[in-house]
This record gives sequence, structure tokens and C-alpha cells, in this order.
Amino acid sequence: MSKCFLVIDCGTTNLRVTLLDENKVTLDTVKAEGGVRHTSIDGHNGRLRTMLRESIVAVLEKNGYAMEDVEKCVASGMITSALGLLEIPHVPAPAGAVQLRAKMQEKVFEDIAPFPIAFIPGVRNFAGPVDLENFSDMDMMRGEEVEAVGLYKLLAPKGAAMFVLPGTHNKFVSMDAEGKILGCMTSISGELLDAMTHHTIIAEAVGHSFVNADEYDAEYAKAGARECAVSGLGRAAFAGRILATLGGKEKAKLQSYLLGATLALDVQAMQSFVGDQENVEAYIAGKAPLQQCFCDVMEALAAGEAHQVPAEISGRMGLEGVLEIAF
Repeated sequence: MSKCFLVIDCGTTNLRVTLLDENKVTLDTVKAEGGVRHTSIDGHNGRLRTMLRESIVAVLEKNGYAMEDVEKCVASGMITSALGLLEIPHVPAPAGAVQLRAKMQEKVFEDIAPFPIAFIPGVRNFAGPVDLENFSDMDMMRGEEVEAVGLYKLLAPKGAAMFVLPGTHNKFVSMDAEGKILGCMTSISGELLDAMTHHTIIAEAVGHSFVNADEYDAEYAKAGARECAVSGLGRAAFAGRILATLGGKEKAKLQSYLLGATLALDVQAMQSFVGDQENVEAYIAGKAPLQQCFCDVMEALAAGEAHQVPAEISGRMGLEGVLEIAF
């Protein structure tokens, strides 16, 4: 049997193991609910270890491979945190593929697989201690650095770039013209939107659900962004209830409004993060309607324009980053 490669992507909730053939072409991916969240809940990483082994066995057997056929196995994401398998210190920015490759570590976990797993470290904004004087300039990531490296290679921007990686925690990654990560910024806007949608007085107005791509309303998203910029998120959110109760507006419009209001804070923070840098192109990854909403909010707040990353590129950026760094 020919050799193969494995790529492990471990987040807070989910775990993915991707199988590549000898030419590094993707053959299959197995996904499991085995992220590091369970380590925090259980007090140990037993579930992560079990799910990782089962996923490796499953993807190999399904495609006719055995453990001894694995030429190399690479892991990234929260698996390199204290809640994962092997904690590795963050690499201080600026950091690109070369710097990340130099700080990778390998270890064999006999209860998981007989071959070593190579771990890609995360990135922090700068080295040294963090205190009240500099904490607002500090941030960190595990997993998004791989996506950023891959996205830069796939998009090949002509100069500096800002990558927006939406999720439960939105990440903003600043890249220089050479493809090195200059730093990142994180927000918990995804969690805020979830909390407001399901656990506040506005939940009924939005039907306890998020807007979908087909019903997204740009006009209402922009209105939410402008209201948040003027009055703050708390007032903007309650104003959505006013639109529902006294304005009679339907749920989809209010869902768009609330999404726009939530993302307004991120766009304002992104402007501060970019600072005085000139000619920085912004690229929004992720799925609809988040991509479109980011662009609409930027327009509403006169924060410039952004490019929406095609879905096929967003889907490949993590794997492309691993290949760039580790192979």
C-alpha cells in the first residue's frame, strides 16, 4: 500500500482528521465532537484522546490504509493548548510559515497511534509579560494562524492584508506584504449574538434564531450597525424590540438588524486594530450571510470596502496552511 498523510484540526467543540494520499491530495475527512471543551468539563483529556484515535482508525480503514502507511501526521488548533494533547508556547509575531515550522514539536501517544504527531504552535502578538499597560495590544490564536497562512497563499494579495475569520470568536489577522502574521484581534461577538438571540428580551422578536442567507436584509443590517455606533450595543439591541413591537417588522429583518448591530463593534475594533496602516486590503472568509453583513456594516460605518473570500477558498485555507508550514 502507498504512503499517506494525516492532518488533524482540533477546535473547541469539534475534531477533524483529514486523509491525504501520497501526492497530498485530499481523500477523506472524519469529523467528531471531540474538541477541547470536553477537557475543561471533564477535568482531563480522555475524550479527546479517545475520539482522536477512533477518528484516525476510521478514516484509515475506510480508505484501505493501515497505521503503518502513515508517512506524517500534523496537528493544529486548540490541541496545542493546555486543554489539548501537547501544550506548545505561542510564537510571537511577526511569524510566517518558516517561524512556525521552526517551533513545531513532535510526540508519540501510544494510546492514540504508533506514529509521532507533529504539532504546529499558535501565535501571540508580542513576547514578554502582559499587564494593564499593554494588555489591549495583546491577543493570541491557535488554529487561525494556519488558516491565515493558507489564505495568504491562496489569495496572493499584492500587499498587506487583513483577514476576517468569522466564528463563535471572530478573528482579525493582520498580514504583511511578505505573508507574515503581524498580530491578531479577537472578539466574542458570536457568543454575544447567540446570547441575545436566545436569552434576552429580544429573543422572541427574532424568533430565537439567526438570519439565513436567503432572508438577509442589508438595509436592516446597516441600520443596526449605525444605531450601535451611535448608541451602543445594549440600546441598539433593545431598539430592535421597538421595531418588532411598535413597528411590526418581521423576524428576518430584525435578525438582520441584530446581526448588523453586533458586527458594528467588530468593525470599529478592526479600524482601531489597523490603525495608521495604509493600503491594507480586507478579506472576509466564512459563510453567508456573515460575509455580506461584514461588508455592509463596513459600508454603513464608512470603514472601507472588503473582499468576500470564495467558499471554495475558505474551505481549503486551513489545509493549505498546514501544507505550507509543515511539509
